[in-house]
This record gives sequence, C-alpha cells and structure tokens, in this order.
Amino acid sequence: MTEEAPIHRAPERTRDRVEFPYVRNMMGVCALLSLLPPLFGILTTQQGFRFLGHPFAFDDHMVYAAWMRQAMEGRILMDNRFAIDPQPGITIHLYFLVVGWFAKVVGLFWAATLAKVGFVAVFVWLAYGLIRRVTRDVFAIKIALALVCFGAGFGFLVWHNFGRALVNPMPEFLRGWMGGMQPTDVWQPEGFVFPSMLTNGLFMASLSLILIAFSAFLDARDDWNAVWKGGLAMLVLMNVHAYDALLVALVMMGFLGAALVSRTLTLPWLGRAVLIGCGAIPTALYFLHVLSADPVFRKRAETETYTSNFLQVFWGYLPLLALGLWGAWSALPASSPVRRRLGVGLMALMPVGMLIGARGHTEGFWMTLPSWLGLFAFAVAIVALNADESPARNLILAWAIVGVVAPYFPGLFQRKLLMGLSIPWAILAALGLAHLMHRLKDRGTRNLVTVLSIVIVSATSFRWLVRQFDLIRREVASTTVHSPYVSSDAVRILEYLDAQPGRKVVLAIPGVPSPDENSKDSFSTPYLPDLNPVVSGLTGSYTYAGHWSETPDYLRRRDLALRFFLPQTSDETRRAILAETQADFVVVPVPEAYPQIADVTHLGTVVVEGTQWRLIKVR
Repeated sequence: MTEEAPIHRAPERTRDRVEFPYVRNMMGVCALLSLLPPLFGILTTQQGFRFLGHPFAFDDHMVYAAWMRQAMEGRILMDNRFAIDPQPGITIHLYFLVVGWFAKVVGLFWAATLAKVGFVAVFVWLAYGLIRRVTRDVFAIKIALALVCFGAGFGFLVWHNFGRALVNPMPEFLRGWMGGMQPTDVWQPEGFVFPSMLTNGLFMASLSLILIAFSAFLDARDDWNAVWKGGLAMLVLMNVHAYDALLVALVMMGFLGAALVSRTLTLPWLGRAVLIGCGAIPTALYFLHVLSADPVFRKRAETETYTSNFLQVFWGYLPLLALGLWGAWSALPASSPVRRRLGVGLMALMPVGMLIGARGHTEGFWMTLPSWLGLFAFAVAIVALNADESPARNLILAWAIVGVVAPYFPGLFQRKLLMGLSIPWAILAALGLAHLMHRLKDRGTRNLVTVLSIVIVSATSFRWLVRQFDLIRREVASTTVHSPYVSSDAVRILEYLDAQPGRKVVLAIPGVPSPDENSKDSFSTPYLPDLNPVVSGLTGSYTYAGHWSETPDYLRRRDLALRFFLPQTSDETRRAILAETQADFVVVPVPEAYPQIADVTHLGTVVVEGTQWRLIKVR
C-alpha cells in the first residue's frame, strides 16, 4: 500500500487548522457520550435509593469494585471476595489499584466513571496518532477517526436488549443467515470501541495501552526511547488485561512477515522490538506464579469463554470488513506487483473460507491447535503478500487479518482475543470510503453521502447508547437479575456491613428476574435482585455465590444458596448450609414483601430491619 495521490495530501499546517480541532471535538463528544448514562442514572434516582451504575454486565463491575475497595483499604496484594475458599491473596492489578486510590477521594462510583471518561479521551488522541501514520489525507483521517470510535456491524438489524439468541419475531431468512444468534456487535463490547466507551474503563485503558505498544514498535525503527515506552506499556498491559499481550504478540508475528517481505526490517529495529516485547515478561512470570499458587485464581482462569461461531463474528464486522477490503484494494497503485494483488484477493477469500468451515461449529473450541496454527500461518502469509514500504499500514493490515484468526486460538479465554478488532478494520474501511467519496465531484454531495455511510455503519453503537438509558429507566441490568439501583433497605445493609471490621462472609438469595409476559426480550426490575455481587463489591465482604466466573463451582453454590431460602427446606438443612457457606450474616427478604420466600429470621439476630430486606447476624 502506498500514499494516496498528492492531491489528497495535506500540509503539516493543516493539523493545526483542521485536524486538531476535529480530534479535540471528537474527544469531547466521546467523553460526553460515555458520561451521559451515569449522569442520567444519578439524576433519576429516587429518594432513599442509590445509583450504582453499570447497567451492562453489572456483576463484572462489582468484581472491579471489590478490587478497588481493597486498594482503598491500603492493600496492594488482593484476594477474591467472591469466593470463601482458602486463598493466598497475592493478586495485583495495577489499573484497579490506582483507580482504588483515586476512589479514596471521590468514592467508588465516581472513580470508576471518571477513569473511564479519561481513558476515552486518551484513546481518541492515540487513535488519531495511529491513523495519521497510515494516511495524510485529511478527509480519510476524519472518516477513520469516526469509524474507529463508532463503527460496528449489522447487529442493529436484529437488536435484542438481553441475551444472545434471536428470540424476537423477524424474517426467517435473516434468522437463518445469522445462525439464530445475535452478531457480536450487539453483546460483546470489548470487540468494539464505542460499546467499550459506554461500559468499561478497563477496556478503554487496555485499548490505549495496545495503541501505545503498537506505536512504540513503529517508533523503534529509529528511536531507542520507544523501547522503554513500549516495554512499560506491555508490562502494564500484561498485568491489567493479560489476553491483550498475547494478541499483540500474534499481530507482531504478522507484522514481522510483512517487514521481511517489504525489506523494511533491520537488525537494530528487530532487536529494539524484541526488547519492547520483553517488557511483558516480569508480569507474565508473576501471572504464572499466581496461577500456580492460588487455586481460586486458577479456577477463575479456567472459566470457559469461547468465541462465538464465526457467523456471528462475521455479521458483527461485515460493513467494516467490506469497506476495509475495498480500502486495501483501492490503495493498490497501477504498478503494484502481482504479489500484492494476490494478497488482497486471499484477504477477501479468508473470511469466506472461515464461514464455510464454521457451519458445524456450535459451542466449545472450533479448531484444534494444529488446525489453528495452519490458519494462523495462512493469515501471516496474507499479511506478507500485502506488504508495502509503509510500516504503519503493514501493522494495520497485520492487526486486521491476524485479528480475525486470533479469537479461535484454542484457549479458554479465546473470546477475549477479539479485543479492539474493529479498530484496524475501521481504518481500512475509511480508506475505502474516502476513495469512493473522492470520485464525487460535488463537495456537498460527497459530505452528505459520507455522513450517511458513517451513520449506517455506526447504527449499532447508537443502539448501545439507547440500551443504556432503557436499562436504567427499567431499573434492570443486562443480566436480568441485577439492578443498577439499590433500595434504601439495601443501602443501610451495605453501610452496616461496610462498618464491620475483619473478615465477614455474607449469604444472600440469588436474583429472580421479572420477565415481560408480552415479550421474550424484555425484563423489568428483578423480582428479587441479586445482592451478592453488590455486597462483595461495595463492602469488602466475602460471598458464597457471588459471580458466575469469580466463584468456584458457581452453579452448585448458587443452587445451594437458593435452597436456603425456599419454604420446603428444613431448618436442619439450613443450618448445614450455613456451616458450609461459613456465613456470618444473611441478607433476608422480608416475608411480608416476598411471601414465596421462607422466613429464616429465627436463625440469627436482626441487626438491620427494613420493609423489603433485613440483615441477620448468624448465631
């Protein structure tokens, strides 16, 4: 790939006059949009209630809160508050450690929210820097930054607020094309930028570190200073989101192939790049130590997080894939070698072949390690065939092509390797869209068509924003059994537990959802919200069955916790459950408010009384 024709190049002074204001405005818009849902939640909070935020993946955010709260207590080495099992407490997480220190000043909610907003702004600036390495066409830069921030797939056509299966009425041909499941752009925020901006500060910090690392690899061609910058980014990235370090390593293998073929690689550059990668070694070694020494951490790491059938991934990225392929083809000069034309052709055929091969894949690993290695080698070969003299463009191609293959690496964490896949494809898509729009002579028509195209490609992101408001308004999280609000009873229970010194174990009833009888994809405030993750996240207490991933043997423990509150359970069985759970306190639904739940107050002393909930201290 080479530069666009000179007519599309912009002088350096254009950065001050055009590009910088645009980037500044984009930073402000993205930061504001990420802040709007929590502001809406605060402003609509009823008297006596507390808004906790996080309408999407609520329980995961309570895990983050538990780590931040331990940092507030002065702990550097942390343990898992969602498990009562023996554990050494040797986990360290740099992101939540620092945000936890900030929370000592502003509180958990605002620390998490402001950290997310801050990294949103940082990411936009870093993304602009990477885009400008790829093209100097101001029009393409603007499109690229917009698509990086908001671009997604066709999930808006079959949108569901809850779950992953297609349950709402729709044309059968559409359901069949998508394999009966929603595309990943509906439910997997880490694969896309704007959903990450809305939901998760950790994801935005990780994406920022990935961009810093990639920029450092490029700078290392001529600059030794890039080594410490990139090495530090890799060290932190391996600690805060270890899967991303593996993704970076796989992408750099593809980039190495491109550098060899384009003859841009030098031994000093290779040496500096290796040193950058070595930055991840200290935290990787400590990760392995924790994995071997902490059985609870090891059990958590074994949680199954398989990548969806490639059909759902394909539809989740299709608009970006289509425009990106055109961007790779349109950038080929007339004198480009057959090698590069073949590379673009194979780049287009690879997802088609993966679609055909994925027809029988339902769940679990799609590929064995040998078959995945073969596909990975094929992807690296495609990157090498597409290589040109621009290292930045080679890197983007490597990220785009290898990024499609990486999520099927046969490891239990494989779904996490979709992290930020929309970014390279959005940059390539911008090159393709800009090439098409430059054919339109009338500037007004060109701008109108460009805006409409961006709106279509960004439609799913808009639906993510609407969903945030809808979930807050309904007082239900995407999990259906949690609520972004807690009642006044729960607030007093949390305050009481927070004030209790020492280790404390709390048992609470698992959540009971409240589905809408007239819709398969509509839920209201849970009939009984699951307070287990809230207790662990906000009070430092340990819970017996708090989180689907953090709690070992969660399903069995959840069933046992539910059994404790059922009317048909005998007191003898309840006492046995209390012994197994090691509970010091039990959060009890008040029988007058929930007649279907047993009255277990006699098993302890009431220390917090309410109209919906009470807290008893176990005798």
